[in-house]
Amino acid sequence: MHRRFFTRFLIVGLAVSLAAIGWGQTPAETTDPGTITATAVRGNVFATVKATGVRSQIANNAELLQGTIVETEVGASVILVFENGATVNLAEDSQLDIEQFTMDPLTAIVNVATLTTEPTRSNTRLRLNRGEIVGKVATLRTNEGSSFNVSTPVGAAGIRGTTFRIVFRPTGNGQAFTFSMTTLEGDVEVTLASGTVAAPVSVTDNLEIVLAEVTVDIDPVTNVVTVTTAQGAAPIPIVVAASVATTQAIQAAAQQIAAAVVDVVITTTGSVQGGGNTGQQNQQNQQNQENQGNQQQQQQQSPPATQNAPRTTTGDGRA
Repeated sequence: MHRRFFTRFLIVGLAVSLAAIGWGQTPAETTDPGTITATAVRGNVFATVKATGVRSQIANNAELLQGTIVETEVGASVILVFENGATVNLAEDSQLDIEQFTMDPLTAIVNVATLTTEPTRSNTRLRLNRGEIVGKVATLRTNEGSSFNVSTPVGAAGIRGTTFRIVFRPTGNGQAFTFSMTTLEGDVEVTLASGTVAAPVSVTDNLEIVLAEVTVDIDPVTNVVTVTTAQGAAPIPIVVAASVATTQAIQAAAQQIAAAVVDVVITTTGSVQGGGNTGQQNQQNQQNQENQGNQQQQQQQSPPATQNAPRTTTGDGRA
């Protein structure tokens, strides 16, 4: 009896130990490539597939995958809708490298405009080589292994589910840069590429980090990035309240995103329906359809005209 009890004890203990090991493991990253759809394209926007070097101009509803660099010329912009519902507004004269975008397959239709939590696990890694982005990311399934990171040569931002803006632009001589990361709502953890900050700095609602005229040096052998101020010292990130102008700029970009995705629906196959139009265009299209329906209804209700009766034009160009 004692031996049987001891055996059962070993089995139960082993099961508990294995379960504990499983619970302690970090969830594996997703592996299925997700789809990114371009919408609200304005001006000249180009996509370069890094594996082939093929560069092409993109238009509304163009589908992109990870491993693509998206570039906007002066006066151009584009909104990128990720299959997990995240959206990125890429401003003019910007270059964004989509290094990774993978996610678990969708199990239900996603309405981007009303999404508050991402539908499935996803892993996103973007690199802003230059320019400006405003992003809106639904709450991530971080406990399941989801992540959304945006890096620049100066620093990286870990997004947890928020509306944010990152700017990285040369100041004039092409060697000094301005870097800023602003959170409109939510929480973003920022780490400088130079490694001068031991732990990420948390940037929450209406706060920002600004590093003005920093110099970025990249070692050609080790690829180690060193960021220094004009005085040659390591920059110290200071979290401050975002200015009214900055907040208004982010809100304007967020409104553009909202208008562009008001009717965007992503099906379980990953295809986007309703993209490519702004909210005002969609309302106009709907009004046109209603007008056409009313005209057809009036024509059906009108009595048939006699052969000799004069014909009233309906505006279709016929006499």
